[in-house]
Amino acid sequence: MKLLATFKNMKKTQRDGIIGIAILVVILIASFVASDAFLDFMARAVIFMLFASALNIILGLGGLRPLGMEMYFGLGSYYYVIMCVRLGVPNGLAVLLAILISMVISLFINWLCLRAGDDLAFAFMSMGINTLLWTMIQKLQWVGSDTGITGNVRFAFANGPRGNFYLCFVVCAVCIVLIYLILRSSFATVLKGSRDNLERLTFVGMNTRNVKLYACMISSFFVTIAGILYAMRNMGAFPVMMSTNTSTEGLVMCLIGGMYSFFGPILGAVIVTVINVLLPNATRYYQFALGVIIVLCVLFLQGGLLRDKASKDLEENTAFEREEEAGGI
Repeated sequence: MKLLATFKNMKKTQRDGIIGIAILVVILIASFVASDAFLDFMARAVIFMLFASALNIILGLGGLRPLGMEMYFGLGSYYYVIMCVRLGVPNGLAVLLAILISMVISLFINWLCLRAGDDLAFAFMSMGINTLLWTMIQKLQWVGSDTGITGNVRFAFANGPRGNFYLCFVVCAVCIVLIYLILRSSFATVLKGSRDNLERLTFVGMNTRNVKLYACMISSFFVTIAGILYAMRNMGAFPVMMSTNTSTEGLVMCLIGGMYSFFGPILGAVIVTVINVLLPNATRYYQFALGVIIVLCVLFLQGGLLRDKASKDLEENTAFEREEEAGGI
């Protein structure tokens, strides 16, 4: 009890650091005794931890609906595999070029989607562009059409299941730590302000569109890295990596875990990955379990399984504003 009381009295950054280190230690210990098949599952889990955490930058902080962010996951995968398999570019250079090209495309697409100035328009415009690119990839023979492109795109030191897992683990851990530092920065405070009170920020002279654009670019950067790692894990790039279904899964991860908590998307990624990968071995109705969890979260845990004080305050303020609007009507 004393340890628990001491833990609660710590600063939030200290508590988060302890929880983060505990998660890393558990994953490392599990990897030491895991089989090759389970290491492959763990690699997928840590990649989607990064994917969900990156999505949550614009979902939880920015209040945007990232229905088309999957396109950068797919673009990172395809650009990396094309350069390695089709063009013979060395792996390290291919990673850098894939990130660079994806970021240039991200700048243009996010700028275009944010021009409407409406969150719903941003969501559906990005989803429409994502669907357009997904359809093109399925029809173009040079990029493998609907069968994708396969090849040995792993680094020489991470060619096996264990080496590939540790590469994914280290890269994802570093990226998630960087995301945490971004969420603790003054930029995150401004981004939260654009979510909670856009008019006030506009009144003080803040260019809120640029703030959201920067957030989308940061999110796209980490999503692209996750896509490249996923291509290494799968030894290729496939149209499903560009499908909007993966974006939906990312939103579900944030919803279940808690979009206003840093560790929420990480927990949600683990739950969804277990349901999609391990549960089908027990039943073919595995998606029913995911549907039940989503319904229960929407009805009883709208803040997700993990909610910090800030998320509870936000929900209370939102409820209060709704009551005021109802009273005014």
